[in-house]
Amino acid sequence: MTATGATGRAIQPEDLLALATIADARLSPDGRLVAYVVKRAHLDRDEYTSAIHLVSTGADGEPIVERQFTTGSHRDGEPRWSPDGRMLAFVSDRAGKPQIYVIGLAGGEPRQVTHLARGASGPVWSPDGRSLAFLSSEGQGVDDAARERQGGMIRHVTRQRYRFDVAGYSDDRFQHVWVVDVEGGEPRQLTRGDQNDAMPAWSPDGRRIAFVSNRESEADLSFRSQLYVIPADGGAASGDGDGATRVGPGLATAAAPAWSPDGATIACFGHTPETPPGGNNGVYAVPAAGGAPRNLTANFDRSAGSALFSDTWSTMTAPPTLFWAPDGAAAYFTACDHGRVGLYRTTGDGGGALVVGGDRALAFVSPSAAGDRFAYAAGDFTTPCDLYTCGADGADERRLTRLNAGLLGELPLQQPKHIPFTSFDGRFEVDAWLIRPAGYDPARRYPLVQIIHGGPHSIFGHVFFFDMQLWASCGWNVLFVNPRASQGYGEEFATANLADWGGADWREQEQALDLAIERGGVDPTRLAVTGLSYGGFMTDWIIGHTDRYRAAVSENGICNLVSFFTTSDIGWFWLEGEMGGRAVWDNLDWYMAHSPINYVTRITTPTLFLQAETDYRCPIEQGEQFYTALRARGVPTEMVRFPGESHAFLSGGKPQSRLERRRHTLRWFERYL
Repeated sequence: MTATGATGRAIQPEDLLALATIADARLSPDGRLVAYVVKRAHLDRDEYTSAIHLVSTGADGEPIVERQFTTGSHRDGEPRWSPDGRMLAFVSDRAGKPQIYVIGLAGGEPRQVTHLARGASGPVWSPDGRSLAFLSSEGQGVDDAARERQGGMIRHVTRQRYRFDVAGYSDDRFQHVWVVDVEGGEPRQLTRGDQNDAMPAWSPDGRRIAFVSNRESEADLSFRSQLYVIPADGGAASGDGDGATRVGPGLATAAAPAWSPDGATIACFGHTPETPPGGNNGVYAVPAAGGAPRNLTANFDRSAGSALFSDTWSTMTAPPTLFWAPDGAAAYFTACDHGRVGLYRTTGDGGGALVVGGDRALAFVSPSAAGDRFAYAAGDFTTPCDLYTCGADGADERRLTRLNAGLLGELPLQQPKHIPFTSFDGRFEVDAWLIRPAGYDPARRYPLVQIIHGGPHSIFGHVFFFDMQLWASCGWNVLFVNPRASQGYGEEFATANLADWGGADWREQEQALDLAIERGGVDPTRLAVTGLSYGGFMTDWIIGHTDRYRAAVSENGICNLVSFFTTSDIGWFWLEGEMGGRAVWDNLDWYMAHSPINYVTRITTPTLFLQAETDYRCPIEQGEQFYTALRARGVPTEMVRFPGESHAFLSGGKPQSRLERRRHTLRWFERYL
């Protein structure tokens, strides 16, 4: 049962589904309008709908006006302005499979541009506004009829990478780059081959398209991606090739290609083979005609992109932000710093200068054609997300929306208290935050829930986290920490727990807990611990090494590193790097000694396992192992299984699953706290 706070009514699990979130946003070329996507949950149909909205930016002192632009019970998304700002392209499932549509600013019925059986996504306008590049798996691999055969499809698996979390089984349905004329006609497939191609970007003259792909020999044996360029008319294909040329030699990964205004250089996110797991992603400048890439952020000790974790609006799942200044003198990008996500500008000395910051997290940053204004979505501890605009120097910021103002005004939202501390070994300064219960009375002591983030290289920070506010409304303290391994504190910090999961990172979690107890208001006999993914690993590890917690909730975690290596969609490629390069089969005893299940005989903490049945990242067998082991030993244990859900259904699952997940968590904590 939730408890009423000092102000407002109590928060209920159902309130999560009443929150609207921004799923994309783009500023018009003239800087006067923002097209953005509002996503809403519908519990009765157990689905989401999304619609495109338009809001004015208040240019020239005009009033800020917002209106819904597309309607209907379907999903509209990915709005993209034509170069002249007169039309929007977008993706919609209103006709079944997602297809690309265009619509004029006057509104009316949108015109369908693609009619592909597999659908289309990722539209990108050509500079002259006559064509759209997009992505589709049309004509690739296993057809829908075979997949949907009665009794299920029999799969003959020959690849190392044959399934991926969220995407499911690949079935050789490779995604390629296509181009279609906006006025109609048959789409043309540009790229080919047994690999996925992604993130197309037109050159300023419209003659070339850059994209990212993994075309190494035996590409399915690695998780790399390189930068390619192909003529927009299709090039000179030969054999099974498509005429694409690789650029940027030496990069192990490349993403988010962005052409410089003069077309001579392509910026991208990436890192080299020498970069350790958790190491910094840099912004690289790649000569489009060939040549070595140059790291524009070599002296900026932060990772480009976002790793900020949330259950409501997560910047880490937003498309990467990377674009050039109109004069080509600098590139703009987002990065994490101490739990914040800001917009940065490259500097000539390899650094990054903060342009738009604050105690919040930014996503969906886009510029006007002249580069004199930006639009972006931003959220903080007590606001899921809203739209803003500002000048190119970050000044003259205007808030354009108040998306959830009515609901948020009813709820007893709590502002976390920052409690930084020096790590036990003196090596790092560590950020932690403590949320007090609604209606907190310093003369009383309350239970505490400690939540651990995933990754391990993601972060907690200045973003709205519904579960934390829900637990505070229940009358519990909430503690969250960014221990070593978290992004946003430099590469040394982010790589400091390699081969040491459950070591120094756990000691920093314990330090934060002791500090919270020392501050008063915490009953040290009523503690709970929970986490997702790596946070689930840490939950499993902690209850095997201490009995100070009354209850634990482990969500889609890891209990056995050896079986994780063989069953996870990334385990076989990723795990050994995280464990200091140790080969699993040559170090089985070491891996088992570092697996939570090795300590099952020590565990007495009542534990609830939340498991997505189609989680391919941390497969359900991990939870099944630990659940069965604890049950066999008589430890109070339950497991709740969520059919059809993937790894991070905490934020992206079906509405009913997300609601039931929170109800079961509350039930468990209420029983034992």
